[in-house]
Amino acid sequence: MKKRILLTCISTMLYAFTAFGSNITVMLNDTAIAYTQSPVLKNNTTCVPMKQTLEAFGAIVSWNEPTKTVIARKGNLIVSACQNSKTLIITKGEQTNRITMPVAAYIENGTMFVPLRPLSQAFQADMTWDSNTNTANIKMNNSIILQKTDKKTIQNKTGDTIWQANISYPELQGESEAFLNINETIKNDVYTSLSAAENDISDDVVLENAAMPYSFDCDYSITYLDDNTISFLLDYYEFTGGAHGMPFRQAYTFDLNNGNQLQLKDILNIEDVESFVKDAFKNNIEQNPENYFSNAIDTVNSEQFLYDFYIEQNKIVLFTQPYLLEHYANHYQPTVIDTQQIQNILKIQI
Repeated sequence: MKKRILLTCISTMLYAFTAFGSNITVMLNDTAIAYTQSPVLKNNTTCVPMKQTLEAFGAIVSWNEPTKTVIARKGNLIVSACQNSKTLIITKGEQTNRITMPVAAYIENGTMFVPLRPLSQAFQADMTWDSNTNTANIKMNNSIILQKTDKKTIQNKTGDTIWQANISYPELQGESEAFLNINETIKNDVYTSLSAAENDISDDVVLENAAMPYSFDCDYSITYLDDNTISFLLDYYEFTGGAHGMPFRQAYTFDLNNGNQLQLKDILNIEDVESFVKDAFKNNIEQNPENYFSNAIDTVNSEQFLYDFYIEQNKIVLFTQPYLLEHYANHYQPTVIDTQQIQNILKIQI
């Protein structure tokens, strides 16, 4: 009898370890969410830290202490859950839905945990579970964005391919004038750059043995998207021989309601935007001098200083083109402005 009781206890302990000790990974659009507290399996349900997961989904998260409620906002979507409740409340515009979760929200070590699947459903994300690796794979549905691609090649007089181009850029799905204007701007910029690169290639070029064809590539990444604003990057890379090619990055932030491309003066409610930006760059350079040229601050202070920016959740990211402030290996060093620290000067919600 004692042996049976002992075996039962061991089995119980092993189950508890399997349920709560196994490493669980949550992949969002092929990138692991870096949790400070690990997800757990509770009653065969994957539970995750609610705040970090919501922020990864692009939401702004707040905490209501009197009601012990986590509240997340992304555009016109509001998602909330309170401690010890199995109800996830989802409000979009004027419509409110309530999802019953398999496990009640609970707090552990000061962090609210909720089941992952209903949280993903609230953001219309697709989730699959890989039991072999204890991995949840989540894909956010940017349903308004279609990927457009194109390819071109140039051959020399002997029929060898001497240049090839591969481009990929986003196209917004919708018939609004705003979307049409945004799409026209993107397409014009991409094909203007493509044509300039193509016109520089002569069919008299002869590649030496084992030499790589010249190339021109363009890819994109969406860095921010809500019901009112989109921000994204076009990353170009042109190779015309030598040790490496030359990258170039173009950033865009658009108002989805009117199609206007936003500048920092449209986002920051301050009189001297340029001084604000230069101070941010100089502060970053002073904190990370090893990433920059020794005269980087002088360059920032010059009248010819050029920069660009894009938006991420709770961030405005400033950058310059390669070789302006840093070596090639360190290009696109980000100067990050935390929007949670400048709420009083923001014109839009980020």
